[in-house]
Amino acid sequence: MPLPSIWLLRSSLICFLISTIIGALILSSKVITIHPAIWSLLPVHFELAIWGWIIQFVLGTAYWMFPKKLEGERRGNPLVATVMVVLFNAGLILLILSNFTETISLQLSLSGRSLITASILIFAFLIWSRVVTYRNLKH
Repeated sequence: MPLPSIWLLRSSLICFLISTIIGALILSSKVITIHPAIWSLLPVHFELAIWGWIIQFVLGTAYWMFPKKLEGERRGNPLVATVMVVLFNAGLILLILSNFTETISLQLSLSGRSLITASILIFAFLIWSRVVTYRNLKH
């Protein structure tokens, strides 16, 4: 398994764990009184569950499983893939931090979402050249 896939899958599982813990705390607060501020973590729970766990897991799996190129770097430039992973996780961190600040939350949220968007575009660039047809190949 390529290293960028390993990083994406591991960080997605970490996000899954954190999201599950936050979700369990929020759900538990319906039964026992924990603290009313626990409900302010609901957006963090959503961001971690959707972007941190599901999307990262899909990206990591797709990067690993898509057909390899027939020539050159089999999965594309590994440095570009590493940049994709770093941008995605940096964007996710900024997105999560935006929920804990009031003064710069919009700037952090926009920056985080921009980094995530850039990483997804890089992912599409890496995968695009791997979408091939084997029908016209001569053996």
